[in-house]
Amino acid sequence: MLKLHWIEIFLRNIPETFLITWGICVVSKTYFNLKKYIISTVGLSLCIFFIRRLPIYWGIHTFISIILIISIMFIQGIPLITSSYGTLLMFLTLSLSEVLNILMLIVFNIEINLVYMDSITDSIRKCLLGIPSLIIMFLFITLIDYFKNQHN
Repeated sequence: MLKLHWIEIFLRNIPETFLITWGICVVSKTYFNLKKYIISTVGLSLCIFFIRRLPIYWGIHTFISIILIISIMFIQGIPLITSSYGTLLMFLTLSLSEVLNILMLIVFNIEINLVYMDSITDSIRKCLLGIPSLIIMFLFITLIDYFKNQHN
């Protein structure tokens, strides 16, 4: 079970899910209206937060989250293959951006060992250290959108 604090819903989960959903929309060239987008993203964020709190083996929560996102995107009208492709591409992009973030933190000698978090301050610090990965993911999605538009 991952040790999560409720503040992580607002500082990490919701922005990350907004980016993942937007990236899937970019890949599939399907866009929702703003209300539908916000409701599905906040709902996904809460579900993913609670999935991550389940007492299951490491990595299983990611698999469940992927299946949940694919299902929600399919329900929203994106074809199954496209939502699967988009979701896997966004998780790959998220992983790559987090690796680049960790490398940047190591280069700048910033302590990243937050395994034993006990306070809200540690959760906020963890979320703040993750902001560069969200920015990198935003840039990746923007590049994907740019190249998809150039291709057409």
